[in-house]
Amino acid sequence: MERVIRITLERVASVATLPDVAMRVMRIADDPSATEDDLQEVLESDPALAARVLRVVNSAFYRRQREVSSPRGAIKLLGVSAIRNIALAASLHRLYRGRRAITGFDPAELWAHCVAVGTAARELGRRVPNVVPEEAMVAGLLHDIGLILALQAWTPEFTQVVAQATLVNSASFAQLERTHVGATHEELGGALCDQWHFPLALVHACQFHHDFRALPADAQAMPALVHLADRMAARLGAGFCRSVDGEGLEAEACQVLGLSREDLQAVEAELPVLLPETESLLAA
Repeated sequence: MERVIRITLERVASVATLPDVAMRVMRIADDPSATEDDLQEVLESDPALAARVLRVVNSAFYRRQREVSSPRGAIKLLGVSAIRNIALAASLHRLYRGRRAITGFDPAELWAHCVAVGTAARELGRRVPNVVPEEAMVAGLLHDIGLILALQAWTPEFTQVVAQATLVNSASFAQLERTHVGATHEELGGALCDQWHFPLALVHACQFHHDFRALPADAQAMPALVHLADRMAARLGAGFCRSVDGEGLEAEACQVLGLSREDLQAVEAELPVLLPETESLLAA
């Protein structure tokens, strides 16, 4: 598996690179000596990204009574960490755009699924103490990035995974990935986020969203949140959902997060209404 991951990351240089401005935003947010002025300067160097960040900040998700008109105003209002996560969310569509499709798998459909997962994760995160909703959204948008890596680095093998996953009584998607690729999309995605020096919660969300129980109890919250959001999006039929199989661990995830069945039902009912706005906000 480690060899497969190493080869994958070597083969996908064009995928495994976030836009330079997003990486600069990450570095500033993680630098204790960085200032709000530093973040403002980075955002203003990319007017398109700054505009997308302001669209999110001024959206119904934040319910502001007065419009925020500048990156400085957004940073003052929400803080460096929140703006980092919003800027990341606004950049991630570039990782999915323009990738080749194969029979049964279109990266645009995967992006649609990830947007649904990000939206559900954000709304669930509002109900969980010590979870930052913006970071939960980024985790949802990123959680299946390993599928893009598999598609780019192992096209024939991944084509077999997708084809066999459609068969009646097929093995699980993860078992098919191990058989044909040699590593799962969780393992590939976690390795990529680690290479990017992302916060550990995002690494864990990518690497363990199908089974968060492999982590210590104090690290399970974000992958458990994404697990619930992933299954919610699959029930909605949002985008490419074939990797979401099995019975899931929803009861266990709710226990980890302190969520009730009523919480899940409320978010799931809101999701079809929230999705069109999220899709519009995160569009290119």
